Amino acid sequence: MTTKTLIKDILLTTSGVAAFTVLALSPVLAYAAPTNAEIITASAQAYSGQSFTKKKYNIKGQWSVVHEDGRTLIRLSEGFKTKNGPDLKIFLSPQSIGDVTGKTALDGAVTLGRLKSNKGTQDYIIPEGVSLANFSSILIHCEAFSVLWGGGSL
Repeated sequence: MTTKTLIKDILLTTSGVAAFTVLALSPVLAYAAPTNAEIITASAQAYSGQSFTKKKYNIKGQWSVVHEDGRTLIRLSEGFKTKNGPDLKIFLSPQSIGDVTGKTALDGAVTLGRLKSNKGTQDYIIPEGVSLANFSSILIHCEAFSVLWGGGSL
């Protein structure tokens, strides 16, 4: 294996986000563990200003992952707007937004809370111990009637 091949393999294991610094040592390859600040910066850049994908209803605006005061949040933008509905909640889902349906939306999902409003800026705290690396999408879903409004890819 050449140094070039090893660096490629290491970067692929991070899903496209450089989560550590690669140091080329001849003839051995080593890496330094990232600092929390480096991880937070990489995560924030990866999830900044993402748009929503419609499943049942249009969802305008954007969402992003924000790190504030030692917490990780999903923040809906000022321009966020969607149709109002009963029992709307925000979820993290291990399923891709392309594969998830209203019937499968809760499979392996983590609830972040009730949708606070159908428009405007709002924050949802990601519970401590929950890693975004284990999820593929965020969802806006009517739990009572199993209707998936839409969501976004993580």
